[in-house]
Amino acid sequence: MGKRNRSSLLPNNLPQLQNLIKRDSLSYREDFLQQYRYFESQLTIFQLKPDEEAEEFGNLITFISQVAQCYPKETSNFPQQVINLLSEHHQILHPNLRKTMVQGLILLRNKDIIPSITLLSLFYTLFRVRDKQLRELIYSHIITDIKNSNAKHKNNKLNKTLQGFMYTILQTTNNNSAENAVAAKKSLDACIELYRKGVWNDAKTVNVIAEACFHSVTKIKVSAIQFFLGTNKENQDDDSDDEVWANLPDIKRLQHINHINKRKKSKLRKLEKAMTTIKKKDRKKSKAESFNFSALHLLNDPQGFSEKLFSSLQKSTNTDRFEVKLMTMNLISRIIGVHKLILLSFYTYLIRYLQPHQREVTMILVILAQACHELVPPDVLEPVVKAIANNFVTEHCAGEVMAAGLNAIREICVRQPLAIDTTLLQDLTEYRSDRDKSVMMAARSLIGLFREINPELLKKKDRGKTTSMNMKDFKPLKFGQLRVTEKIEGIELLEEYRRNNVQKDEWGGWEVASNSSSDDSEGWIDISSDDDQDIVISDYSSDDEKKVDQKVSEQNALSSENSTKVDEEKASTLATTEILTPADFAKLNELRMEHEAQRMVDGGKRKRNIIQQEPSDIVNVDEIIGPRKKAKQDYEERMESVKAGREGREKYGGPKKGKKFEGASTTNKEKARNKAFMMVVHKKNVLHKKKMSLRDKQNQLTRSGGNKKISKK
Repeated sequence: MGKRNRSSLLPNNLPQLQNLIKRDSLSYREDFLQQYRYFESQLTIFQLKPDEEAEEFGNLITFISQVAQCYPKETSNFPQQVINLLSEHHQILHPNLRKTMVQGLILLRNKDIIPSITLLSLFYTLFRVRDKQLRELIYSHIITDIKNSNAKHKNNKLNKTLQGFMYTILQTTNNNSAENAVAAKKSLDACIELYRKGVWNDAKTVNVIAEACFHSVTKIKVSAIQFFLGTNKENQDDDSDDEVWANLPDIKRLQHINHINKRKKSKLRKLEKAMTTIKKKDRKKSKAESFNFSALHLLNDPQGFSEKLFSSLQKSTNTDRFEVKLMTMNLISRIIGVHKLILLSFYTYLIRYLQPHQREVTMILVILAQACHELVPPDVLEPVVKAIANNFVTEHCAGEVMAAGLNAIREICVRQPLAIDTTLLQDLTEYRSDRDKSVMMAARSLIGLFREINPELLKKKDRGKTTSMNMKDFKPLKFGQLRVTEKIEGIELLEEYRRNNVQKDEWGGWEVASNSSSDDSEGWIDISSDDDQDIVISDYSSDDEKKVDQKVSEQNALSSENSTKVDEEKASTLATTEILTPADFAKLNELRMEHEAQRMVDGGKRKRNIIQQEPSDIVNVDEIIGPRKKAKQDYEERMESVKAGREGREKYGGPKKGKKFEGASTTNKEKARNKAFMMVVHKKNVLHKKKMSLRDKQNQLTRSGGNKKISKK
């Protein structure tokens, strides 16, 4: 009776029937076919009025999607039927029914019943629907499905088809409807997300995103530009931090060395603090972006892309906002700096913005510096540098403005040393003794730069002692000549470490050498030449002694000359004669960090390393602003800081009468009141009160206000 009742209720209870079919599909095949025939009849009716809600029809779609894998032959046409409904009527379908259909298709795709290309092509079409929740659902499925399809190996067929489909959607700029704009924006977001996840990190994806930089919709254009200006957020292994920490030096060993050298505790604390700072700095370097693998390097035609961007920038005089123009200029300068392009009109275009009162002028100076490199003709950059000097580095400007101008000129000269002439450089170096600290430091950094790249342009007093001594061997770079750097930072520390270890181990093979020599010399042992000074041989003549002394002096002179050469060429000796192993580089990193930490403890200043490394493709805004002195706080700021310091504590001020802090002791006066009378009966105050007259008592009450209280009562 129970089974009969259950079977009679199954046609109306689809979740229960779904559960039973998944457990035993053969037994409930007829029940399923009954529901499937009912679905086909409902489908015919629904096609007559596709704008109805049709809740029962949606329940049937969900039911068949859940159990379709149990009856593959019977449901072979079901996916295409739902796809046709969505393709033909996606704009007029009820939102709930449309979402139910999409969820059913996603379920079928997860069961590998529908091919990915068919479903994803439909979903990109559905991006045009004005339904935010549906677009988010489709977007998340597209990212997940493409990522899973490329998990084991690259699915090139799927990738090329979808990339071409996205390119087609982004090209639909003629019909600027809201639906097309939303579809293009979602397609662009999918490309960017897949690139950042490392799924689509090829050149075709990058060039599809590059086409979006010229889209007529500002939101799409800004998203594409921000992608090229942003960093590569690629997935990194969690073990990377462990590898970085493993390569760091042992702090305990440094502490042991510090203890042996009889350092003070303050020195030890400084050493530990320095090591902590270096570790944090090293971790930041390990996570820094390497622009050798940036999306900018995957552009097919960087020169044409930058020229097209610059042309669109010149045409958009009033159409785009200033923020969009600034982003476009930043992207153009980034491409010029990365690919060493020549776009001469871009520098002339930037001169109009080189005014202290210009909005975001610091960023414009950054953009100008990024667009400079050694292949830009100096004749093009000289007017730009003079415009900066005339507008920023003048006496009527504030100190921050002058410092920004000097720092911008320095960053330009780092990339193109020939952009400034002797007269202007010597005028700018006169600010090395300015009262403003930021201006003074900016001018001195400019002097320090030209001491390395071209000291001939500086005055003799600004060249410095070391630079003046090496002026004969200095050869400035000519136009078009690239800077070649072969020095490895800290290689001299590794060379010194090896030399010290060799000196300690030079007697390691002495016993073997003596045994091997004893066979040939009949028991004689070779001794070093240092011990020959104590041996006097009378058979030498005076001429022989002169010859020996002359030979020794020549050898000493030669050794001293070689030692000076080694001291001058420490960076190139080891790197050019041996192949360094990974263990050598690990030891080099350890020695470099120890040396830097010790120098920080000893109070040494770190010198700016300008020539040893290539100029960065990106200029930081802080490099243009420079160090700034903290401005004095006004009254409002001081009061805000005072109020912030009072937060989280009790009210300012001492305790009032009758209120005491918890745990506070009583005063001597209060203690005296609670004493027994027999303990104070002999006190002078008590005896004096006993002898007071009535008139004295009245006067005392008057002074204490007692009469007023009595009169009020």
